[in-house]
Amino acid sequence: MKTSSTIHAVVFDLDDTLYPERDYVRSGFAAVARRLAGADRDAAAMEAYLWDNFLAGRSAKVFDAAGTHFGLNLSTADIAELVDIYRTHRPAIQPYGGIPDFLALLREDHRLGLLSDGFLPAQEMKLEALKLRRFFDEVLFSETLGRSAWKPSTQGFEALSQRFDLPGSAMAYVADNPAKDFVAPNALGWRSIQFLRPGQVHSRNPAPPGGEPKIILRDLGALRAALR
Repeated sequence: MKTSSTIHAVVFDLDDTLYPERDYVRSGFAAVARRLAGADRDAAAMEAYLWDNFLAGRSAKVFDAAGTHFGLNLSTADIAELVDIYRTHRPAIQPYGGIPDFLALLREDHRLGLLSDGFLPAQEMKLEALKLRRFFDEVLFSETLGRSAWKPSTQGFEALSQRFDLPGSAMAYVADNPAKDFVAPNALGWRSIQFLRPGQVHSRNPAPPGGEPKIILRDLGALRAALR
């Protein structure tokens, strides 16, 4: 494995790092609302109800709540079907402004990777919808390694370090969520960078011991400079 103090590979998180996660949530709610809609049930009203609950921080069991609110008498199997629809729908999402051009520029002198938690095939479909896969030399959805590999596990980071044949000192991880994203890369000697954007869902979560990002940035120019 090569040794270096210069950043040679930059690995990105997906949700709320390369695109707004709330857009995916809204897209999924729209898919669920279409499934529930009928002759006497308005899809727009159902979507609005789900979205309002999300904005109010009431996303846990939101489909159960919708069933009660609209008098749908949903069974456990019905709720499971709605969760599946949410996770397998084709999302209507786009990257944050400037991200495609930034990745194209960055890969001129860095190798790029993607490491993201989340259920499959949802994560794969997100990346497909964003049309960003072409920028990455390595893509790793931690779910493919098993649920135990989800962050803050080091498994995904170690796997990418091996794939790139680089030590942690030559790698950086760019993500949004202090609660889980930076524990492992910090422990492995990576440069951990929290990239802040308006409206992120998890960026204000408290970090556990050892989980604070080494750098906090808010614009692509500063991110580019931090990776040099």
